[in-house]
Amino acid sequence: MWISYYYDRDTFMFSKTDAMLYYNVSMRVAKSGLLAGMRNIMSTYAFDDWGALVFDSILMSILPYKLFLNTVYTVLGAFSSVLLFRIGKNYMPDSYAFLSALSYGTSSYIILFHCTFLKESLFVFVVICTVYYLYQFIVGNSPFSLLVVALCLALLLFFRPAVAGMIVVSSFLYYGITMRGTAISLFLYGAAIGGLLISLKMIQGMVDSYTAGGDVDAVIAYRSNGSYSGSFNYFVSFFGALLGPFPAFFSKSETPSRLVFYGAGLMNKLFLVIPFWAGVVYSVKKRIFDMIPLILFILLEMLSAAYICASLELRKVLLHIPFMYILSFYGLYRCFQPVRLTHFLTFCNYLIVIGILLFWNVLRA
Repeated sequence: MWISYYYDRDTFMFSKTDAMLYYNVSMRVAKSGLLAGMRNIMSTYAFDDWGALVFDSILMSILPYKLFLNTVYTVLGAFSSVLLFRIGKNYMPDSYAFLSALSYGTSSYIILFHCTFLKESLFVFVVICTVYYLYQFIVGNSPFSLLVVALCLALLLFFRPAVAGMIVVSSFLYYGITMRGTAISLFLYGAAIGGLLISLKMIQGMVDSYTAGGDVDAVIAYRSNGSYSGSFNYFVSFFGALLGPFPAFFSKSETPSRLVFYGAGLMNKLFLVIPFWAGVVYSVKKRIFDMIPLILFILLEMLSAAYICASLELRKVLLHIPFMYILSFYGLYRCFQPVRLTHFLTFCNYLIVIGILLFWNVLRA
């Protein structure tokens, strides 16, 4: 919160409307009583806001200070990094897994999110828990892990239901691929397609709520504000989904100090994009089937954000970014095995990323 105030002179950053909604509702619940407040939340607010509103209300009923909630979110962020380390060390040496978790947990944009009253810190933690216990079930067939996965998926319905659908679709496709050639695999493929269609319907519902028209062209027109053509914005959305979001170092609408702090972590993340795609290629090449759910979830989330032209909004893509770090450091681990290639690959990565940074900032100028 102090970091947020220092850079913004405001404890509500990024999306003040949502942050102030969560804060005001949780404070009212803390004053009026938890049970009455829960009933009011469930009768007044949208289903996908219940998770954040209920959690924040419980915390503010215990200790009604923003700093307390920021502290809890920071602790959840630390646990998220620990779980990422445990996932990553299944596929690469502990040193690479540790660096991937550390790089994610100490990124400036992640730290800033813990300093707001937004739901993303909790939301991302639940997503990471879901994926972690899904992998525990895949590796050990533990009924307890499957129970935790089911519980986490149920919780995700109260944040963004389409995300739960993406995880289920990724899991079905994974089991369909590993059990290919059987009748069960056909059923799993069918279930995955059905789940994907449901998820797309939910995403279309998001489009409806953003534009009140239910049409992607309206989103593009809304995002463009008349500056660029709709097709150009569509291109930028998919380009940003696959490589971004990109840091902006020059903007008339932002204070320079905030841009520097906020953009530093995104710039570091951008340098991991090329290794990420290398990690995807190597996992397929090495036939590491256990990585399939992770890769599929990342791709589904990327394409969904691109579809609604929101791939450059960090809040909309924050859910798959933690897992990108795992794939990125896995890609680094695999690429740097032949030591003679290290300098060449590093040079190419720097060259491409610097080109993207210059292109994006010149485009925004």
